[in-house]
Amino acid sequence: MSNDSSKPVAAGEANPYRQWPWGPQEAIIVSVVAYLAGQLLVGGLFGLALAAMGWSAGRIDNAFNGIGAQFGLVLTAEGLSLLTLWWFILYRKAHWRIVGFLRSPRWKDVGLALLGFVIYFALLLTAAGLARAIFHINLDQKQELGFDHIAGSSEKIMAFVSLVLVPPFVEETIFRGFLFTGLRKKLPLVAAAILTSLLFAGPHLLESSSGPLWIAGIDTFVMSLVLCYLREKTGALWSGILIHMLKNGVAFLFLYVFVS
Repeated sequence: MSNDSSKPVAAGEANPYRQWPWGPQEAIIVSVVAYLAGQLLVGGLFGLALAAMGWSAGRIDNAFNGIGAQFGLVLTAEGLSLLTLWWFILYRKAHWRIVGFLRSPRWKDVGLALLGFVIYFALLLTAAGLARAIFHINLDQKQELGFDHIAGSSEKIMAFVSLVLVPPFVEETIFRGFLFTGLRKKLPLVAAAILTSLLFAGPHLLESSSGPLWIAGIDTFVMSLVLCYLREKTGALWSGILIHMLKNGVAFLFLYVFVS
C-alpha cells in the first residue's frame, strides 16, 4: 500500500481519491456492517442478555422505553459503529482522519453549512411536493425516534445528545466519510453521491412500524446529495456535520421544545 494514502488530498483534483486505501466494494460492505452493528446488534444483544436473566418481554420493553436506557443504547450503538470503522481503517494501515478530518474546522464551513441547509430545504420541499403529486405518496407518517414522554431538563439533554449531536457525527463519518470516499475511488461524483444517498436513505425508510417512511427516505436522500457535494468540494466533513446537526436540531425543537 502506498504511504501516500493517509496524506491530505486537494479537493479540486480530477479524482483526489484514486490512491484511497479501499475501493467501492469494501466501502459498501464495511459501511453496512458498521451501521447495522450499531443500530441492530446492540439492542438485540441487550434484549437477549436480559431475557437470559429471566426478564419477561414486557419488562424488557418497558426498560428499553426508558429515556436513560434509550440514551445508553444510542451511545453504545453509535460507539460500536465508529469502533468497527476505526478497526478496519487501522487494519488497512491508514489513519482515521483521512475520511474527512485532515484539517480543522473553519469559519467558511459554517457559512457553507448555512447555505447548504437552505439549498437542502428548498430541494426537500420540491422533491416532497413532486412525490406527493406524481406518486400520491403519504408523507404524513410519524417518524419513530424513541424518546417519547420526555419530562424534565435532564431527559431533554439526553435526547438532545442522542438525536442532535451524536448521530450526525457518526453518520457523516460512515456515509460521507468512509463510504463516499471509497466509492469515489472508482466512480464519478454523481454516481458516488447517488449510491451513497440511496444507502443512507434506505435504513431511514424503516423508521416506522406502519410501512415505509417515505418522507424520511426522501429527506435523507436529498440531504445526502448536498452533503456529498460539500464533502467533495471542501475535502472535509465539517460543513456536512453542521448541516446534519442543524437539521436534527430544528426537528428536536419542534418535537420536544416548542410543544405544550
